[in-house]
Amino acid sequence: MAIRPEYRKFYGAEWQRYRIVLLDACGWTCSVCGRHVERYLNLAHTHHDPKSSPVAPMCAACHASADAPHALAVRRRNWSKSVGQLWLLDDIKWDPYPQWL
Repeated sequence: MAIRPEYRKFYGAEWQRYRIVLLDACGWTCSVCGRHVERYLNLAHTHHDPKSSPVAPMCAACHASADAPHALAVRRRNWSKSVGQLWLLDDIKWDPYPQWL
């Protein structure tokens, strides 16, 4: 998922240095599938909250798979809101916004 404008302030030069240190420490290996990735290895937030969530190194495919339920929940909530409905199924736990907002 793209970085939301309100979260961009968390991803400055300090984050980029921290990212490289973590990726070097893990050996540029995906924590899910174990594949060694030279480029495009992501640090994925495990709880979709950039302020307090731990990160894990993931290849692009594993990151997309991990984000799929959250992305679907956000799309459903946005659609429901746009047509004036309230979404009350199990994916309500996949909050589109962190509680601290």
